[in-house]
Amino acid sequence: MINRFSFENVFSFKEHQSFSLIASAKKERLFDDTENYVETVKDLNTLSTAVLYGANASGKSNLVKALHQFRNLIIFGNQNLGSREFSIPNFQLDAEKAKLPVQFEVECYWKEKSYRYGFSLLNSGLEEEWLYVKEKRETEVFYRKRQEFTIPTKNKILHELTSKKMVHSKAFLVTIGAQFNDASCAGFLDWINHFNIISGIEDHAYKEYTVRRMKESREFSQKVVELIKFADFGIEDISINSIPGQNIKFTVGDNSAVDVEPGTMDDLMSKRFVMNSNGLPELKEFHFGLFESEGTQKFAHIAGPILDVLEKGSVLVIDELDAKLHPELTERLVLMFHNKEINKNHAQLIFTSHNTNLLDAKILRRDQIFFVEKDSFGASNLYSLADFKKDGKATRNDENIELNYLKGKYGALPFLGDFDNRLNR
Repeated sequence: MINRFSFENVFSFKEHQSFSLIASAKKERLFDDTENYVETVKDLNTLSTAVLYGANASGKSNLVKALHQFRNLIIFGNQNLGSREFSIPNFQLDAEKAKLPVQFEVECYWKEKSYRYGFSLLNSGLEEEWLYVKEKRETEVFYRKRQEFTIPTKNKILHELTSKKMVHSKAFLVTIGAQFNDASCAGFLDWINHFNIISGIEDHAYKEYTVRRMKESREFSQKVVELIKFADFGIEDISINSIPGQNIKFTVGDNSAVDVEPGTMDDLMSKRFVMNSNGLPELKEFHFGLFESEGTQKFAHIAGPILDVLEKGSVLVIDELDAKLHPELTERLVLMFHNKEINKNHAQLIFTSHNTNLLDAKILRRDQIFFVEKDSFGASNLYSLADFKKDGKATRNDENIELNYLKGKYGALPFLGDFDNRLNR
């Protein structure tokens, strides 16, 4: 689980931002909010879900992109070193800020340990990098300032790597340490490799994963069906229709012929009850892509990633979760992560949305609701409803959050100006 993600000078975020998923001490009055968080370590509760609201182009997707960039730099940043420079997504609307490094730090919890890892980065290489791990108390694994390393003597593997100058100025020590089996580095990399970010718009990209998992495991396939039934689409079952490809033969040069192995194309099929000619109900198969709605297809496509994180207790970030989905279905998905019988392994869901139905003091705690707003200079700012104050007054735990948001009380709404008159000119 993510406890906190901090970043600065990244995409449209100019100043330091803190996306904290640590549950605040504030109590909700309209529902039992203990379902919305889990105790990760003693006296520290982590939220199971968080949602980001804001106008189009406010920076919601940029926060998701910042998480994605952070993840990919760690996983792939050590590939093709040498003369290559990093492509740094820093804030470009301020000439001085554009010269400064991007900065990231995450505090996360994984397999009974807490990790705090971060770095600052220029195109030319790493400026700083650090890793701390906590079981009972936080201890330093390493800290670097460019090519100067501070490493406790007990971390022998990292000592050897740095003393033998095996760490390039553009290489991430945490990744190299994991490759050489340093336990703390490997533990953090294991969390990163289970950290998932998907698009709620390009959902067809995840169909292949869901279908493959269904083919591999009857148990997983049944869970997908149960999830579809839970969504109440009227579908009784789902099957996979594997269509074998045709043999292809072509000639190379004058005489030699090459056979291409036929592949298969997998299609989802839904089963629904229909009335037969005798007026009796019977199951009939329908081609998923032809007969099911875009929303039903999306739900089936992302079922694989959702079930995967629920199984492994990892983090899932979805940009535009509510695209194509009915508001009640989006709500059900969120409530799944609050249900401790379903979410037994403490998986976490972070998503962006325009669905204001979720702004309900009976569904989400105030600290689960975040807003992103751009200032007049094009810089995005992130803030939580739990921290929001207007005229010195905090948000009450029983107010109509949806209505107040739409009326503009919390900001983060589009400024349309004299929209209608402009269209009538």
